[in-house]
Amino acid sequence: MEYSNVSLIVFFVLISFILTSKTYPTNGEKETILKREEEDKELEQQLKILNKKPIRAITTKFGDTVDCIDIYRQPAFDHPLLKNHKIQMVPSSIPEETTSKGISLSTFRGSNTNNGFQNEHCPRGTIPIRRTKREDLVNAQYLLQMASNPTNTNTNAFSPMNHHFVSVEESSNGKTYFGGIANISVHGLALNNNQFSTAQIWIQNGPTEEINSIEFGWMVYPALFGDNHTRLFGYWTADGSKKTGCFNVLCSGFVQVHNKISLGAVIEPLSVYGEDAWVLPIKVYRDPNTGNWWLITTKTIGYWPKEIFTHLAYNASVVRYGGVAGAKPQTPTPPMGNGYLPQLQDYLKTAYMKRMKYVDEKGESVNLNPDGVLTKKDIISDCYNILFAGNIGADWNISMAFGGPGGTCS
Repeated sequence: MEYSNVSLIVFFVLISFILTSKTYPTNGEKETILKREEEDKELEQQLKILNKKPIRAITTKFGDTVDCIDIYRQPAFDHPLLKNHKIQMVPSSIPEETTSKGISLSTFRGSNTNNGFQNEHCPRGTIPIRRTKREDLVNAQYLLQMASNPTNTNTNAFSPMNHHFVSVEESSNGKTYFGGIANISVHGLALNNNQFSTAQIWIQNGPTEEINSIEFGWMVYPALFGDNHTRLFGYWTADGSKKTGCFNVLCSGFVQVHNKISLGAVIEPLSVYGEDAWVLPIKVYRDPNTGNWWLITTKTIGYWPKEIFTHLAYNASVVRYGGVAGAKPQTPTPPMGNGYLPQLQDYLKTAYMKRMKYVDEKGESVNLNPDGVLTKKDIISDCYNILFAGNIGADWNISMAFGGPGGTCS
């Protein structure tokens, strides 16, 4: 009997110790858990919106899963401002460009955007959209805060990527723009999952805190795409990336019309240092009849509708040309361009943009004014630089060279 009482006492002491020793979440920890659960629900909801039931699913030679979606049921039309939007199948007009001349096409050639289809294609009446994975949405957050403002280099919790930029733009003095055009040399870069690099054009309007921005060009971003391929990208925001906007079609907004090529498509072939140069001809301009902003490379890909913008619904105040490279804090930044510092002596050994133009209020493509171009960068020249060449004639017109090796930059 005595032994039983002692056992009971020991048992209750142990239970009391376990109960009093158990740790419970603090209020701060509870808030973090609830916030994470809320974010998880939002991600799942967004994935359901973006990944429509496909008419056909295709695995490409690049390893992407591409869904063939009914063109009238694409994710764009889930945007609340596009419920009554009537899809525009073709531009009402395209800014004219003169034909290339003066440069051997065997040396300087136009690359193609490529979804990697082999023996299959999406049926008529559908469009190809790269299937979105959960990690795609998570990783895309790293770029959202820097995307609309290349001069924003803060690294707070909402912008976990350190990034640097180089760019040129006209000193507009109140001029309005209706598009940006360039031939951008395309290059392969070896990056890790903590890095990204772009060659791009910005089209913007509005004050910084609510800036409207469309950005487009090529990008290497392993964390977003799962590989080191050089890919076509587009980005938009209507409020300085606070609540609107995304890359490619990671949210509702961009309307695709091409049935073979989509945002996120791989660009090939690529330039080979000192041997071969390939360019991506690309333009975004405002349709004079509808106000939609069309994206055209070698093909007419689609458009950002007028309805999703405020300031860009009418025109742009800035067109900027250059590149952005970034990495997580306390890690080296990656190469930009072709990974070499720019020079103007041998264009087979530098990253460049040529035929740099803007679209005016008449819908015509116009050369930048070389006397009014401003060069901007936020980094030492040993990491990245940009050199404006001006009008060098022949097939080149207004041109510049940019890029660099990156590294531990400050």
